[in-house]
Amino acid sequence: MDIKEVKEEIKQDEELLVKIFKLEKFLKKYKKPIIAIIALTVAILIGREAFIIYKDYKIKKANLALERLMSNPNDKEALNELKENKKLYDLYLLQKGEFNKITTKELEEIKAYKIAIQKGDIKSLENYLNNPNYHILKNAIRVALIKLYLQEGDRQKAKLLANEISPNSKYKEIATYLLHYGIVK
Repeated sequence: MDIKEVKEEIKQDEELLVKIFKLEKFLKKYKKPIIAIIALTVAILIGREAFIIYKDYKIKKANLALERLMSNPNDKEALNELKENKKLYDLYLLQKGEFNKITTKELEEIKAYKIAIQKGDIKSLENYLNNPNYHILKNAIRVALIKLYLQEGDRQKAKLLANEISPNSKYKEIATYLLHYGIVK
């Protein structure tokens, strides 16, 4: 080892010591804020996990209540537990056909679809089909309308509706059969 190497090594050690002293000074200066940030982060993570666990518990409890209610519609305790989860309760009401009590936005479209299908008249089905707020089940409505138009002898409107159904939709095949065979029963 020559003197140059020793000087270089001492210089590196000196730089390391300077950096360590700066880090120590920084830690002493900001010790409380750093501890506060770490504690706050830990508290947020624990709170988030606790909320997720609580939310999962509520969902499982509502699902169990729905299962109990489906097997025994007279179970008042299960009904009260299910009412705590508005979406599942509305799904239960949808299944029971109590459409006027449903208020969940996500089920409004299915509710409107079921009402239109139950009425089964051209006006109700066209109202659903032409509503810009409804996006699902439109092809099912088109098939129902095709059947009604064929029953009325309006093959032209039935063809127009069939052309609106995308070629890769399962409903396209049904519409094609209806038009081809003229099935109206």
